[in-house]
Amino acid sequence: MLIYKHADIVNKRYTNSQSNFVTLESRLDQSLKLAQYFKAQLEQVIDEFRRRNQGKWKSFKDMNICKAIMVPADKILIDSTMQRPVNLKHIIKIINYFKETMVMAIQVYEDPQKPGHYIGWDGQHTAIVLYILITKLFGERLADYMFPVVIYPMKHKLEIRRNFILLNGDAKEPLEYIDKFIHQVYGVKVDGSDDPEWLDTAKKNDYLAQSGLFATNSKFGDEDEEGAFTLLADTLMSKSLKIRKHPDVTRMFSKYWVYLNPARPVEAKEARMLYEYFNSCHEQKINVDDQYLLDLVAFNKKYFEANFTETGSFWSKVKKAYESWYQKANPEAYAENGLKGFVTEPRCGIPFYIAQIKKSTKLKTPKYDVNNGFTVNKDLLW
Repeated sequence: MLIYKHADIVNKRYTNSQSNFVTLESRLDQSLKLAQYFKAQLEQVIDEFRRRNQGKWKSFKDMNICKAIMVPADKILIDSTMQRPVNLKHIIKIINYFKETMVMAIQVYEDPQKPGHYIGWDGQHTAIVLYILITKLFGERLADYMFPVVIYPMKHKLEIRRNFILLNGDAKEPLEYIDKFIHQVYGVKVDGSDDPEWLDTAKKNDYLAQSGLFATNSKFGDEDEEGAFTLLADTLMSKSLKIRKHPDVTRMFSKYWVYLNPARPVEAKEARMLYEYFNSCHEQKINVDDQYLLDLVAFNKKYFEANFTETGSFWSKVKKAYESWYQKANPEAYAENGLKGFVTEPRCGIPFYIAQIKKSTKLKTPKYDVNNGFTVNKDLLW
């Protein structure tokens, strides 16, 4: 198995089946360690905050934030399995546009494992911003202040996790696919969820982790790390379970990645193309075993260096084949307006890919019908 240090660090968070309570200080420090270039941005925005508000506040106690149930700030903990990873870009944005009236009460519950403490299940970004203002802007002690909270009864933590996903709509920093992905994995690993969609997600994450891959997003600052998988839409996730790609498709891609053995992140077009191809294989019950994947990797490397990026030779070849077909299929439109409808996406790439595999290998390929009618002239293949 490929070992990617950063991927192992990210995926390790799912291996602990217990809640993980951390202080606001630890939560911020851990996030900055994963994306250290945000540290300089944070320092800059604090300096700018100080300059812009010079004379307005001399201490955090001068700030007039909302009042709810007030609890000691140092008694608020974050359950790192309950909250999405800290979005440092969002933290910096909040500080940059900070107004006292923006502060909302932190949603917490009391956990019997941590008597006297309040576990924040929503509002961690608010809590961390307040922590930064107290400790880094004013240089004061967190324990000297009270934060506004709303306390919820904790009957079932899985219920709170579901509420977190449902309640984070457009009024707040909205949940993206990566946030839902992480919470669904935690829901299975930590809370014992038997929700079919969540089990599906957790299984996909297991395949990624076994292959040195990890699901992430640019907002976490690790999208350039080896094994980073950022294109979750229509690969790992979708709007409906009915149209979700089966976990077996992720198994195929993950094994493919192991045999390819690249020291880089997964390219977006690479993920989109291969997931579409492997999904067609899965739906048509083509056996994509280890030997199939080894042969496919060898084919990809031989003909286009397994490079699906927009500037690679693969798409240049596809474009020539598409233009030849389009000119014959639409001679008048081509003469008047030139080439139309070509995109570096599966609907143009997959027909060519399948045609080239058929010509150059003995691999069984799926049927792939596209609504544009594109067919490949064999003379334009490699």
